[in-house]
Amino acid sequence: MFKYKRAVSGVVVMVMMIALVIAIAGIVFTLTKKTVEEKIKKSEACGLDLLGKLSINSEHVCYDSVNQEIQFSIDREEIDLDKIIVAVETQTKIVQFELKEGIEETFNNLYPFNGQLGDQVKIPAKNSGRTYIGTGFSEEVIGIRIIPVINGEQCDETDSLNEITSC
Repeated sequence: MFKYKRAVSGVVVMVMMIALVIAIAGIVFTLTKKTVEEKIKKSEACGLDLLGKLSINSEHVCYDSVNQEIQFSIDREEIDLDKIIVAVETQTKIVQFELKEGIEETFNNLYPFNGQLGDQVKIPAKNSGRTYIGTGFSEEVIGIRIIPVINGEQCDETDSLNEITSC
């Protein structure tokens, strides 16, 4: 008679272990679901098809120490964007410009090439490029990066340049 009680006791322990494992799996799933969904959303917006479709045209990038300006050019292929973040780096600071799709803006330190300060700036159209002049860089510019924002998701930088020649 005692043999059967021990066997029943082992079955109860096994059922409890299975229930505990299922409960822990449910908790882990609940805690990680949001993070995984965010990562999937970002990978859909900023996938591998983004590579090479938004770039810095290095032939049109230079720093003018006399006028304290940087000239840079961005090339855009067939890609949908919310905005482009351009980060210009000196030894002590990083200046960012946010160029928004479909909006022409006036910046106090950025204007279009062949324009003048106060002229409106816009993002390059699909399958085209645009050149800009950034002002107020008393220190030598040591790098420039472009970061796209797609479907509200800020992607990783798509291009950077760390060797800026003099104009």
